[in-house]
Amino acid sequence: MRCLIVTQDASIIIGRAGVHVNEIREKSSARVNVSESIPGNPERILSVSGQLDAVAKAFGLIVRRINDEPFDVASVPGSRAVTIKFIIPNSRMGSVIGKAGSKIKEIQEASGARLNASEAMLPGSTERVLSVSGVADAVHIAVYYIGTILLEYQDRNPGAASGQYKQSGGSRNGDGGGGSRSSYGGPSGGAGGGGSSYVPGQPVPGAHTQQIFIPNALVGAIIGKAGAKINEIRAQSQCQIRVADPGTPAQPGQPANPEERLVTITGHPSSINIAVQMLYQRLEAEKSKAQMGQ
Repeated sequence: MRCLIVTQDASIIIGRAGVHVNEIREKSSARVNVSESIPGNPERILSVSGQLDAVAKAFGLIVRRINDEPFDVASVPGSRAVTIKFIIPNSRMGSVIGKAGSKIKEIQEASGARLNASEAMLPGSTERVLSVSGVADAVHIAVYYIGTILLEYQDRNPGAASGQYKQSGGSRNGDGGGGSRSSYGGPSGGAGGGGSSYVPGQPVPGAHTQQIFIPNALVGAIIGKAGAKINEIRAQSQCQIRVADPGTPAQPGQPANPEERLVTITGHPSSINIAVQMLYQRLEAEKSKAQMGQ
């Protein structure tokens, strides 16, 4: 799930050297990424992915972090309500709203949060904003309900493409610029420690690259038969994705591990987020299959 957050809140969520966002990742078991601040744009894109209960928990922790509240204490009546502006594809918003607003009313009653769906789509996008306002526990519950509806929609429409709201400018993994590591242990980031770098000659303005390492044993899960899976990820994310030979370093002269493959993703920052999430979903699914087969 993705949302728009003001730059000030983004800085609070990330924390110095990424300490806060790493704590949220650890306690929720969700992947949390924040796009880079763009001059003249007061908002950044926060992406949270993983199992639904982990994603919902992460947003509850995010609200607690914004409010500087302890993570392990229930919200109290005096807690400040925080508004999270979720980015929802227009094609799916109707399912969240429900007939005559029935679903929104149901979520509001169950969670205690307030929901409001924008009528207009985001600039240059096929997505709308769903604002969720409430204390941490209310947001946690509301996100779980919203996620359940979105998953049900996906089950009914497996071929439905997700919308994309793209911001021009940089992207990083929300680690405060101190360098990050992927879930599989490889350093992510091209020529800079912030997780991405501009690609010379790339025809699309604002294009960046991100690099991750994956174990050789899991490459098949990403590529698929005759490249079917990686081509699907390329099409849905609108990114260029290249898988290097085993032992290829991220940069010339850097140490190389022959047991890993370097994956380079090039595109708009928000598109890169989508590609990385899809790659990790493939890898997690493959790991789960392997564990079940043991």
